[in-house]
Amino acid sequence: MLERVTADEVIRRATSGRTGPVVMVCNADTDNPVELFCKLSSGCDEGLVSLSREVVAACLAVDLGLPVPVPYIVDIPSELAACVTDASIAHSLTASFPVAFGSRKVKNQFGTWTTGTRITETMLPTALSGFVFDMVLDNADRRRTNPNCLVSGDRFRLIDHELAFPSTTLLFGYKPPWAIGGMDWTLQDGAHIFYPGLKGRSLDFSPVKAVWSAVTEARLMEYRAAIPQEWSSTLPAVDNALARIAAGRDNIDGVVAEAIRILR
Repeated sequence: MLERVTADEVIRRATSGRTGPVVMVCNADTDNPVELFCKLSSGCDEGLVSLSREVVAACLAVDLGLPVPVPYIVDIPSELAACVTDASIAHSLTASFPVAFGSRKVKNQFGTWTTGTRITETMLPTALSGFVFDMVLDNADRRRTNPNCLVSGDRFRLIDHELAFPSTTLLFGYKPPWAIGGMDWTLQDGAHIFYPGLKGRSLDFSPVKAVWSAVTEARLMEYRAAIPQEWSSTLPAVDNALARIAAGRDNIDGVVAEAIRILR
């Protein structure tokens, strides 16, 4: 499902991003260069598991019609680090697994979501779908202090999903998003950037239900197959992520009911 490319040139370290992504020029077999933000395993809290979660989240987001940068699998040649003058980047490359996750660089007119950004009527359906997406994935990393959302006028792009599907939510009184109270964490000030702009609005959940109901078991297996063979050690975590997606789909009526409760 994801195109696989090879990193040819390191441009710079990204100016933001907790994982320290690196901007690289990459080439596919068609010899068409693309500029990507590449996440390296050494920068992620759970290494390759974090990258695999990115792949699964990206595959699902595309099927749900959510605006995410085009995802890629990136091969990092062993000799690339020797060509890099930035010692920090060279260290990250040598310390990382030679297969990374990449996303196409968003055009410069997009800026970071701020507290003053307003969800317009045009943006409302996608923001609502993105909110439900984060609830099912238990993605608490789209908060005011780290929005992981780029915006340009009525358009936005959702980025950075390596913290989705956290294993720790299986402990400490975790409630699924279709249970009463399962979304209460969003009531905390600044917990989710879309919450203030969705609350009290007239919301149509029928498109959300439709796209979630269309995610078949066969499609979930395609997500699994998108994980590079070199990352096979992450498959238990991938299967956990797929199980969460399936549970969210199967309980989408309850997910919507809980969203209505907290957003009314």
